[in-house]
Formats: sequence, C-alpha cells, structure tokens
Amino acid sequence: MRINLLTVILTLTFLLNGCNSKNNECPLEFFQIGNEKVEILNPDDIKSVVKEKIIDKGVSAFIFIDRENNELKGSINLNGKYYYVGQVSMENTPEDLIGIEEVQVFGKKAVKIYGILGANYAQVYYWFFHKKPEESIIQINGNAIEIDLDDDGKNEIVSTLGTVSEARIYILKEGRVYASDINESIGAESVVLKDTDKKLLEVYFEPNKPEQYIYHKGSLIKK
Repeated sequence: MRINLLTVILTLTFLLNGCNSKNNECPLEFFQIGNEKVEILNPDDIKSVVKEKIIDKGVSAFIFIDRENNELKGSINLNGKYYYVGQVSMENTPEDLIGIEEVQVFGKKAVKIYGILGANYAQVYYWFFHKKPEESIIQINGNAIEIDLDDDGKNEIVSTLGTVSEARIYILKEGRVYASDINESIGAESVVLKDTDKKLLEVYFEPNKPEQYIYHKGSLIKK
C-alpha cells in the first residue's frame, strides 16, 4: 500500500500540536491554580496612596507607594484592617498603566488591580471580595481580559504575555480556578486573542501562517 508522505507529515504535525486532524479540535490541558497568600499590612509602610476603589462602606482596594523602596503595591481594606496583596508595578510607572476596576469574572463580582513589572510584563490581581481574605486573591502574569468565551453569561479570563505571545485561559470548575497554557497544550509558537467581539484566538504553529480558533468546552476549535 502506497502511503502519501504529505498526509503522514500533516498527521504527525497535528499529533505533535495536540490537535485532532479529523475535526480540527485542539484539547487543552488545565491545571488548578491556588490563591495568593495575603499578609497583614502595617499602615506605617504606606508612603502614599496612588489609587483607591471604594467597594462598600469600610471595604476598598488601593495601590500605594511603599515607604521603603517606592514600589507600587496593592492592598485591600476590610473595615480598617489592611491586607497586602503584592507588588503591582514598578517605581515611577505612569498612572495610565496602573488601575483598579470592578469587573465580572466567573459570574462573580471582583476587583481587578493591575500594573506593569517591566517591558511587555503586565501584572494583574483579582480580588473576589465576597470571600475570606485568604481565599480571595488570584494573581495573573500578563495582560488580562475578561471575556465570555463560551457564551454562558460568565466571563473567563484570557491573559497574554511576552513579545512572542504566550496565552492562558482561566476558567472556574466546581468552585476552583483552573488555567491552561495554550501554547504548551497545543504546541503553538504564538497565541493571541485577536478579536474580542468574535472571540477569535489567532494561533501560529509556524511563522507567517496564522490560524483562527474559538474556545469550546475545554478545547480550541478551528474556524
């Protein structure tokens, strides 16, 4: 029986990429992520507050300049008790590159605290203020966008990081947050959320050959 060499090469390529060549489906591998450890913040460590978001009476999130090293750091205030979230941004970061927003993630209200730690290195914290402090913070490297990828009315998170874009999808499953490193899962060189309206992810398995995918039930489906 004569075997078509091109067919063999294409089949191997899809297998190496983690994709099903029959239906152009790329299953994603997910891993559970933990909550960030929060610590009590001594108010004396606060040199000045740069930005603050009031959530409710006695409840707020803020970005402050650390008195010791002038780094921009995040904190939450629960009825006069301050908790340190983590470093949000570098010293002297322009104000338009840091911020605090109230968003909807996984069908829940959350506060998004963001900044940059270097060139092409964004930093984001999500605070789910309805939870206990030690269970309420998740940290994400990269630019993070809240988007309803599967049209269920609840936003997932897509993050991208680096000049050659690496992307992750964050989902909620059985009350736990899981993430998938898309590049690693499917063997892609670059992945970026190209069109937020159409929810299209642009994937490069090789240079100059973009392919478009959508997310569906734990997989990427080729358009």
